[in-house]
Amino acid sequence: MAAPSQPVGTKGELACPLCWLRFDKGEVIHLEAKSPTSDLACPHCRHKLPPDFLRVPYHTISLIGDQDAGKSSFLCMLTKVLPVALYREFGIGFQDGDPEVNDAINDLQKVMFETRSFAETMYEQVSRSGRTVAMPRPFTYTLTPAEKVREQCALIFYNNAGEHFQPGASAAELPEAQQLAHAAGIIYLFDPFNSAAFRAALKGSADPQMEKTLVDRQEALLAEIRACRLAMQNQFKGAKANIPVALVVGKSDAWLPLLEGVPIIDPLQEGLLEQATITKNSAAVQQLLQRLCPEVVTAAEALSPNLRFFAASAFGHAPTINEAGELAPDPAQLQPQQVEIPILWILSQICPALFRALKTASEPASPSA
Repeated sequence: MAAPSQPVGTKGELACPLCWLRFDKGEVIHLEAKSPTSDLACPHCRHKLPPDFLRVPYHTISLIGDQDAGKSSFLCMLTKVLPVALYREFGIGFQDGDPEVNDAINDLQKVMFETRSFAETMYEQVSRSGRTVAMPRPFTYTLTPAEKVREQCALIFYNNAGEHFQPGASAAELPEAQQLAHAAGIIYLFDPFNSAAFRAALKGSADPQMEKTLVDRQEALLAEIRACRLAMQNQFKGAKANIPVALVVGKSDAWLPLLEGVPIIDPLQEGLLEQATITKNSAAVQQLLQRLCPEVVTAAEALSPNLRFFAASAFGHAPTINEAGELAPDPAQLQPQQVEIPILWILSQICPALFRALKTASEPASPSA
């Protein structure tokens, strides 16, 4: 009796960064069949693969947060300030790896700096296993050190919709599931304005975000992310465990006074990423979360033992209400605060060879120790 056939796309050394179905190098197709130099594409969804996909190692970074946490704004500002920090501090070039797909981010950058409204286009309709599904777009960037001795690599960022993670949902049905299971790092963007405890602590603030609908389900969202990862790790060989997780308390321009004078110090000093400073900053943010919403800290710690807490602000100021009645930044006041630090820390964990030197002090195994 013949063995049952494997479902299409479950085996292979490579995975498409859009549909996440697997294939081997020999199955890659050319978009122009008679041209061996044409763009390469996934044999399943026919989506164009990033340049150098077969040559350069790719690291998947999953950005997750609840609805209205500001994920798109965070990713937009991250991809604007990160190239400057990488080149200035470490001599690493950060280049657009797929201009066609990354147009969504590039357009968002333009409107954030030139107007007060923007549209989010973070998902793409993809044919997958015989049906059309919305999958998170892969935003690809290459990291190229000035010295040849350091390896080139690439990052693929995904902006995941937190509202997809509902209690009881099947992990296999989530469009983000395999991406999360194989992520090299996770950035969870915590929204202080979607926390009843933070809102109470910020009572009297004039920030218009104090008036938005309160959902306060971030502990449950973190738990669902963990459940999804565990389910997919059991199903797929090669899924990563104990990856670096950065829990970023966003919109820090509004809540930093809650630290009561404890400073958040810039860990980038004279071309070095100060790991001891990152750990110290993490402890300060964690202590605040522990005081206001300890259940969030517990849920985050269950995701990975390699966890740090960060403070960041994509805008650097309270948003305004535009003509359409939407919250939006004032382009004249945009001044992002430490949005690049979480990904620099993740990079220091997953590909430290990229950095010339990482100044590391003796520190506990985790910030909660």
